Amino acid sequence: MNNIIHKIRQIYPVSEEALQALLTNMQVRYYPKGTYIVQAGVTDRLVYFIEEGVTRSVFHHDGQDTTTWFSQEGDVTFGMDSLYYQQPSVESIETLSDCKIYVIHIDKLNALYETYIDIANWGRILHQNVNKELSHMFVERLQLPPKERYEQFNRRYPRLINRVKLKYVAAFLGISIYTLSRVRAKKIEDCRSFLLLSKRTSLRMAYL
Repeated sequence: MNNIIHKIRQIYPVSEEALQALLTNMQVRYYPKGTYIVQAGVTDRLVYFIEEGVTRSVFHHDGQDTTTWFSQEGDVTFGMDSLYYQQPSVESIETLSDCKIYVIHIDKLNALYETYIDIANWGRILHQNVNKELSHMFVERLQLPPKERYEQFNRRYPRLINRVKLKYVAAFLGISIYTLSRVRAKKIEDCRSFLLLSKRTSLRMAYL
């Protein structure tokens, strides 16, 4: 559970006692790629801690899928409406790779919040961080051009672009797959030009 533990303590310095209490109440599950661990229209009261793999939160409407969030190693994911309001989830969560995930029921997690202030603080900061990211992404989609949205995606999710389908990334960024491909091609071209220029500069310096 190294990825989960590292991410928990990255968010808040949870004590060893509190951490062990949390981990003891988890159960490990293995999900193959393409599994909907949370389904829209179904009430799911589990919290999912990802040890290995990648998932996406997806909204289904009029036969179209829109990716709204990505989660990977160390992250926590869940159906918000189900978890907090005991209502059917409005989004699904799909595994984009084979996943090793630890789950805990929200009732057990709430009991741990009441027992351990460390875990309560971790949960509070986790939700603060998520709300901040959601707010920033909303503004980015309204204000930034496609190139800058793509750059922000790579900062937010390092190396994820090579692990998921481009159509999911395009939907997440609110652009077409054609626009995303064009932005990526321009990015690669710019990198090649920079490397070539650097090489030429180095050669010139060597002759001075």
